[in-house]
Amino acid sequence: MADIYIVEDDENLQELYIMYLTKMGHRIVGQSFNGEEALIDLYFNFKDKKPDILILDYHMPMKNGLELLEDLYDLDWINRTKIIFISSTSQSEINAYEKGISKYVTKPFRFSSLGYVINEVMETV
Repeated sequence: MADIYIVEDDENLQELYIMYLTKMGHRIVGQSFNGEEALIDLYFNFKDKKPDILILDYHMPMKNGLELLEDLYDLDWINRTKIIFISSTSQSEINAYEKGISKYVTKPFRFSSLGYVINEVMETV
């Protein structure tokens, strides 16, 4: 199973992620409500052991998902952590793939399909 970090500004959705993913047997190693908070937490608390997967929302306050991706790219995270980028718009998909994400999921989605995507991404680790 995977160590997963969640970056999602919707508290209810974040709780659903946690419930579903832990039920699947994954371990939630951290969570943030915006990109700025996530960057600080990931930089200071995950220097040695990176999460296997980062679930990253696009639309967030303070720093959106693409901006966080740029920062993670600069910090060489892209090659060490699989990133599942989630958005309600497909406009950000091309930019996200250019920044090195592993998979793109469009909202709304079924949690069963997210489980499939996580399993698929973990096969490439």
